[in-house]
Amino acid sequence: MAGLAERLPMLVELRGENRGILRANAADREKDKSGSCSSMLALDLRFFAVAHYILKRDVTSFRLQLSEAAEIRQRMFERFEAGEGIDASYVTMLSYKELFSALAAANMPLARSLAAHMGGRHDLEKEYDHPFDYAMGYTLRAFVLNDFPEMRKWSQNLWATCHETGVSDFQGYAKVFEAMLSEDTASANQGLIAVVKGHQRQTKGKGVFVNTEDELLCVWGVGMANLARSRGLCVEGNQPLIPDELLL
Repeated sequence: MAGLAERLPMLVELRGENRGILRANAADREKDKSGSCSSMLALDLRFFAVAHYILKRDVTSFRLQLSEAAEIRQRMFERFEAGEGIDASYVTMLSYKELFSALAAANMPLARSLAAHMGGRHDLEKEYDHPFDYAMGYTLRAFVLNDFPEMRKWSQNLWATCHETGVSDFQGYAKVFEAMLSEDTASANQGLIAVVKGHQRQTKGKGVFVNTEDELLCVWGVGMANLARSRGLCVEGNQPLIPDELLL
């Protein structure tokens, strides 16, 4: 089978045929009463954000579509909080993935707004979240909201969780968080190198990014680099997975 890069133009054409349907379904509150149609639209937007950047180097499209994907998740939180029948799995700490999307889009106000909705639903989070997702979600939330006590607590928790749960390929993120706490740009750059190396391993075999747009671009890594830059660390990109032109 051809690699994802070779198949990407075909996938864009095929998936493009259904984009109108996905948007219409998400706009239909009856069809979307659980939030499943909104979730599908957000995933579609993320795919096309990456595809448009890879195929056209369209930074504007990348940022606009990732922002919309994150906005959809925020609306799902708001609907859940208003008592609508949004599935509880959509309001756990797994939403850190959309928080990374907002950061990768360089949309810091949206990232802070989404982060403010996250957390505090511990029963649901224990039911739906893997320990790594739980730790990553709370760590990222704390740094986006600039909550120093929570930043220290959860960055240490993330380190431990990466070791305890066999997800060592994501230790680079913990390194970058620690570097942000110590305001150490060199360490943050080393952490981003580790992020990329771990990401590359996760695009092979049974890795979590296999056969996804993340094979071509490390969206989480772009988000981490933008978060570090927003905190005053002039970190560098790492071509091709964390391109400089996508950074703040």
